[in-house]
Parts: sequence; structure tokens; C-alpha cells
Amino acid sequence: MNKLVLPKKKYKGIKIYCRICKVDNPKCNHFESFTYRVRVHIPGTQKSVKSKILNSKIYSDAVIEAINFEKHLITNNYQTIVADSAEGNDYSVIDSIIKYNQYLNGESEYAQFKKSVTNEHRKELIRFCKYFAKTLKKNKNIELTRIKDVSRQDVSNFYSWADNHYNPKTFNKCLNGVKGFFDFLIDIEEIEMKNPFRKYSRKQIQKTNIDSVTREEFIKILEAVDTFSPFVVLGGRGERKNMFKPYLKDGFRLFLLTGGRREEIVDLRWSHIYVSVSGVKFFRIQNLKVERNLNVDGLYKYIPINSDLFDLLVEMGYHEKKQTDDYILLPERKVKSKTIMDSISKSFTHYKNGAGIEKDISLKSLRKTYITWVHQVMQKETGLLTSHSTTKVLESYYIDPQILSVVERGAVEIKIFGHNS
Repeated sequence: MNKLVLPKKKYKGIKIYCRICKVDNPKCNHFESFTYRVRVHIPGTQKSVKSKILNSKIYSDAVIEAINFEKHLITNNYQTIVADSAEGNDYSVIDSIIKYNQYLNGESEYAQFKKSVTNEHRKELIRFCKYFAKTLKKNKNIELTRIKDVSRQDVSNFYSWADNHYNPKTFNKCLNGVKGFFDFLIDIEEIEMKNPFRKYSRKQIQKTNIDSVTREEFIKILEAVDTFSPFVVLGGRGERKNMFKPYLKDGFRLFLLTGGRREEIVDLRWSHIYVSVSGVKFFRIQNLKVERNLNVDGLYKYIPINSDLFDLLVEMGYHEKKQTDDYILLPERKVKSKTIMDSISKSFTHYKNGAGIEKDISLKSLRKTYITWVHQVMQKETGLLTSHSTTKVLESYYIDPQILSVVERGAVEIKIFGHNS
């Protein structure tokens, strides 16, 4: 038989309903079980509806049935239950995850609910949801099971699975991610249910002391790039990967002398350099993390270019490139920024090990090192340079005077490792 369809300008409340999956607008192939269903909102309530599975599979006749059903409800003050009733939306487990993915991808049909998250964060959240669905699949058909039928035992099974697969920090992130998934279903999709993940025991995370990097250690890592074998063996098949990249040493130094996050440093351009009225140079870049957290655009952060950083920029071609829009690091790139980020992170760890350094440090430790030395100079004003407090921007090419004074002072006084590096 032909698959049921809805016209672009459909009658309000009419959905295509699958009698097997028991969901509206199904994604399944149970075409023979498709029918029309109408949902009528009950005035004076937020989410309550009365619904009826319509007899006709001819759309025009189904509309007439829907109109008569609504008239019947109005006449009886919405007290009479006809055929079936439903509270809020109703999706299967698999359809719920599809809905959540669309929402995280900014595809909500309602403008006020459009979500803006990075693609990596979206993938991570959906991955947690898929793991949850995978544990459900051991005992239930996730294409037929309604999301509101998830039980305490289902939560317990997933809790045990996550406990065996993740360290405490990732465990908490995973459980919180699935809790957020159910929050979406309840708050945005208006499914009448309690969040089955609203209460669970979080794991205690032991505070780790991630050491900053000393001057001697940093020099050893730079030397290891030239002297230590770049090859590492992957997996059990003996595959060898070359960790060396010609931009590594410049990249490590940029990270140390700017204190920036990976995406900020890898995508730094010469055109991001500005000069204040007093002649002090600084980077002006988008504050991507804060923009994402606040869901706004047009926020910037400012990185003072001190003498150490300026010397590095001169080595990298400042006088020839300063008026261009070229990337500072690997300008002739043929790979994505994410590839460069991952390469620098993994290579730092490789050459740190090659330098014989056993401390628990990684590429992120360079940012901590920068902040540590900045704090020696800036004290309570450190947050204005590291985006740990709100940054105010007046106009596109002007900085809040308070921030400008801090940037200028930082450019003059900040010395990583206390002296020229």
C-alpha cells in the first residue's frame, strides 16, 4: 500500500501515527500500520492533549473526522475521552535520540529553542545517548519501546555499564549528558514523565595536581623534537606513525607565550594583531568558549604581545606577513584545524616522554604555565586576560579602557619563566 503523507499546509494537530511503534510521524517502515491521528490541546493546560486515531486513510476525510472530534470535545468541555488520550508527545527510544540530535544541530522547529553547540560536543552527547540505547537493547526493542517507559532498572543497567567503562570524571559527564537528554524531552518536547536520571550517585573525583612546566623542562621538550625518534608504534599490528611536524616547536612556543586554547592558537592570523594608541601590540580574537557558553556572538579576548612573543613572531615572519590574513602557524595548510590541534597535542606528549619527563603534563599545561606567570604580574586582573571573567567590548575596533590598560601593562611586564624564554 502507499505510504501516508501530509500536505505542506496540513490541518492543525493532524499527525501520521504508527500503530506498532505507537509514535507520531514515525521513521519506521511499518507503512501498513500507518494511520492519521489528531491531537487537540486542552485549553488552560500546558501540555495536556486529547487525541484520536482517525479511521480514514484518505487525508481529506481524516480532516473531517478531526474537525468533528474537536467539536465534540468543545461541546463536552474536553471531559469525554474519545478513542484514545495522550499527555504531551510520545516517542520511541530511537526517535527520541533522533529528535535530540536535531535539536543539538539547531534544527528545532521553534526559533526560541534553537540550540547552538559545537559539532564535537553534539557528537559526544549523542554518543552517550547511543550507549544508553545500546544497554536498553539487551532487554528491549528500542524501536518500539516508548521513551517514557524507561525504568529504574534500565537506569541501573546503564549506571553499571558506565561504571565499568569510564573513569570518575567521564562517568559523571556521561550520566549528566543522558540526564540532559531526558531534560530536553521533558522541557522542550513536553513529554509527560519524570526524568529517570534526576537522582543518581555521582563519582568522587580526586583533585589532581597537573604541574606547570618549568623553563628547563620546556627546553628539553624542544630539544627532543630534534633528537628523539619521531616514530611511535600503534596498536598490536606494529603500525608506525611519524609524530614529527615542522611546525611543532613554533606551535609549542606559541601556546606557551599566549596561554591560548587549542582552537584559538591554531587559527591565529596575522590580521588579529592590533596596535594601541600608545604603540602596544596585542592579539584580538573571538572568545569562542564564552560565546558558546552564553550563546552570543561578538565577544573577544585580548592577548598582550610581550617582548618574548614578539621575538617569536618576528622569527615566524612578522615583518613580511603583518598586513596579511594568513595563518601564523602552518599558513600553507591543506588539513583541517582540528587535525593540527590533535597533532600538536599528541606530539607534545610524545616528545615530553622522549625528553624523559615523568611529570603529568600535557599541551594544556602550557596554558596553566602562562596563567601562573601572568598572575605573578597581574594578580586580580589576571582574569581579564584569561577570560575567567566577563569581557566587555564597546565596538568592533575598540576595547574597554580597563581591559586596554591591563593588556598594555601585560605586554610590558609579563615574562614567562620570569625572564626571556
